[in-house]
Amino acid sequence: MELARQKVLVTGATGFIGSRVVARLLREKGAAVRALARDPARAQGLAKLGAEVVIGDLADFASLQRAVRDCSAVIHAAAQVSSVSSRDAFEQSNVRGTENIMRAAEAARVSRLIHLSSIAVFGLAALGEVTDESPRCPSDDPYCDTKLEAEEAALRAQRERRSPIVILRPSAVYGPGSTHWTVVPIKRIKKGKMFLFDGGSGFLNYVYIDNLVDAIFLACEDDRALGDAFIVNDGATTWREFFGAMARMAGKNSLRSVPLWAGKFWAHYRNFLAAIRGETFRIHPNALGFLASRAVYRQTRLEKELGYRPRVGLEEGLRRTEAWLREVGLL
Repeated sequence: MELARQKVLVTGATGFIGSRVVARLLREKGAAVRALARDPARAQGLAKLGAEVVIGDLADFASLQRAVRDCSAVIHAAAQVSSVSSRDAFEQSNVRGTENIMRAAEAARVSRLIHLSSIAVFGLAALGEVTDESPRCPSDDPYCDTKLEAEEAALRAQRERRSPIVILRPSAVYGPGSTHWTVVPIKRIKKGKMFLFDGGSGFLNYVYIDNLVDAIFLACEDDRALGDAFIVNDGATTWREFFGAMARMAGKNSLRSVPLWAGKFWAHYRNFLAAIRGETFRIHPNALGFLASRAVYRQTRLEKELGYRPRVGLEEGLRRTEAWLREVGLL
């Protein structure tokens, strides 16, 4: 399906990934973009770019019906990612919200729905080489488990109703605008609060934002992608190398390291305090194990079957990231 002159709905349009998708759809594909937003104030920049902003919420099915009307494709990038929100908030957004947008898209007979999942569906304790065919499993972490449930819902729709869905499973998405993998680490590094675990020898699997957007466009335009699920991952490097590069951007020579067991003890302590205060847990202990993981994710089928190749390598991606950080005054 060619995207040129097609009407495309983007959910999560004011977020990191969604806003980049909107900008490039308008600039490069000549699509008529409809941006779903809960807060019109946050969508003003998208409107200036030429997007049609529609106010709605994944929990409001009627608003989704209005949003998908006359659309040829839906790119579903909305998700709850914060680790301090309640489990119910994750369920509402990641599971119920995904089910709602799929139902609305089916009723509107859209030609393609791209569901952005995550490598988190393979579990936080993944080991060795992970491919698209590797078993998926829960992690007892609200983000990971609700992304898994949302993907299950998408797979059921594919299987039972032959819905025109493509599932993409990106790894850690970094680059200009990324909160979790760019802005937060830089701020912590500058404050001296960034730590590596076990020397940072574990593997970080990463994808540059524009490489992910390229994969999204490919999934929209190549009919061979229909009904399938693909890992999107540029490669793997050590946490020491990735965050060491960010430390050098901030003028720091090195990052401190602590044993993993000490990090887990600290996480349990913080969560204990949160429980006493009636707060949700702050840090899931399993997530710290992820920071020492040796798993490597392979996007072989995306490359072999659809011919995808990441255009921006890690060195260039970090260079562009640093330029943006300086532009916005974070360096």
